Amino acid sequence: CMQQLIVVTGEFHSTNFVTQSGEDRVTETAVGSGNVPYKAIVYLYLDGGLDSYSMLVPHTCSPIDVHQRYLDIRRSIGLPKEELFEIPANNPDQPCTTFGINKNLPVLKDLYLNGTLSFIANAGLLAKPVTADNYRGETPVSLFSHNTMILETKANDIFDVFWGTGVGGRLADVLTQAGIFTSTFSLFGQQLLLTGEAGEGTSQFAIGSSGLPQFNANPSIMNMDDVIMALNNDTAADSGFHAETWSHKLSESLTKQEFLRQFIDATVVNTTFPPDNAVADQFKMVTRIMQTQQERGSPRDIFYVQDSGYDSHVNDEKLIGNLDRVNAAVEAFVTEVQFLDLWESTVVIQFSEFARSLSPTSASGTDHAWGGPHFMFGGAVKGGQILGQYPSDFREGDVNRIALSRGRMIPTLPWDAMWKGTAEWFGVPAVGPAMDKVLPMHRNFPPSSLYNETDLFQMSS
Repeated sequence: CMQQLIVVTGEFHSTNFVTQSGEDRVTETAVGSGNVPYKAIVYLYLDGGLDSYSMLVPHTCSPIDVHQRYLDIRRSIGLPKEELFEIPANNPDQPCTTFGINKNLPVLKDLYLNGTLSFIANAGLLAKPVTADNYRGETPVSLFSHNTMILETKANDIFDVFWGTGVGGRLADVLTQAGIFTSTFSLFGQQLLLTGEAGEGTSQFAIGSSGLPQFNANPSIMNMDDVIMALNNDTAADSGFHAETWSHKLSESLTKQEFLRQFIDATVVNTTFPPDNAVADQFKMVTRIMQTQQERGSPRDIFYVQDSGYDSHVNDEKLIGNLDRVNAAVEAFVTEVQFLDLWESTVVIQFSEFARSLSPTSASGTDHAWGGPHFMFGGAVKGGQILGQYPSDFREGDVNRIALSRGRMIPTLPWDAMWKGTAEWFGVPAVGPAMDKVLPMHRNFPPSSLYNETDLFQMSS
C-alpha cells in the first residue's frame, strides 16, 4: 500500500521538494458554451494505405474509355462493371458520367444516392500544387513511406509551423479559444491528429471500445483514491514546478476519467452493432460519448476511429474483408446516430496515409502510392457528388503530368480541400488567423483547389 501511494506523488516523479498550499486542488471537468448547437466530426482513418481505386472506379466514360484504361493498368485486380454499384458523377468536370462503388460497400452507395455522401477524387498530402516535373523538390517529405505519411497526414503541416500538433487538435484549440468548448476523443490510443498546443485547448481523451474502467477498482485501503488526491493537492508558489506538473496532470486525469465514466456508463445503445468487428466497436463507443455532450457541456466533439490492415502488397483480395467490415460498422453507426437525432449534427471524414498503385505487384497486390479518392458523409453533407477530377490517364507521361511509374497518381487536390469546408461548418471563420492555424498550408493553393462550407454542406444545417 505504501509503495503504491509513494509512486503516485510528485516527489517520486521529480527531484523537487513539494510544499502544499493547504488547499484542495480544483480541476475543471466542463466549460460549456451557452446554446451553441452540437456538432461532431468523426475522423475515420484506414491504416496501411487504402486501395481507393478499388473503392471508386470509372464506369461510363466518353469520349475516352477511362474504365478500359483502368482495366488495362490494373490487370488481374481491376474491377469489371458488373462488380460495381453504378452512381452518377453529377459533375461535368469528371471524365466519366458515371462511376462505380465497390460492391462490398453498399452503405456508401445508399448514402451517395440519398444525397448525404460525397467523394473527393484524387486527393492527398500536398504542400502546394505539383506535377511530375517538380513534385520531389516541392514536397519535402518521405513520400510513399508509411511512418512519414501517417504522421504528416494527421498533422497536415509539412513545414511544422505548429510542430507537434495535429489538424484536429488545432481545430479544437481555435474553437475553444473562441469560446466554443471542443472535446477530442481517440478510440485508438493517443493520436497526433488530436494534439493541440499546450494551454490552448483541452487534452484528448483516449478511450477503449469498451469504455472507461474504474480507476483503482481494488484499492489496498479504504478511501485510497481520496488519499491519492490529497497527496497531490494544490502546491505553494515556491514549490517545485515539475512535481506540480505531475500532480496537476494526475489529478486532472483522475477527475475527468471518473466524471466521464459515470456519464458513459449511463448511456444506452439502441442499434445492434456487428460482433467481432473492432471498428464497429469504436463507432459504437462514439455514439455513447455523443449522448453525454450535454452533461459535459461540450457543443463540439472530434473523434478518431481507426481500422487497420490496408497495406495490401500481396493478394489484394483481403481488401474485400476490410471493406465488408467497414460497411457493417458504418451502417450500424448511421442507424444509431439517426435514432439519436444527431445525424444532421455529424460528419464522418475518411482518410488514409496514401492510395495504392494502380499497377499490381507480381503477387496480385498493390504498392504504396499517393493520391486517390476519399469520402465524407453525414446528414448535413451536400452529397451525391464526386468533387475534384478523377484521373483519365494512369500511365507515366500523361498529358496532365500527374501519373508516375506503376500507376502512382500525384494528388490534384490537397487534404485541405475537404478540411477547409469542414472546419468552416464546425465554426472556424473562412478567412483569418484561426483558419491559418488549422490549415497552415491552405494559402498555398488556389481557391479552386479548396472547398468552402457551401460546397460541402447543405446550408440549412
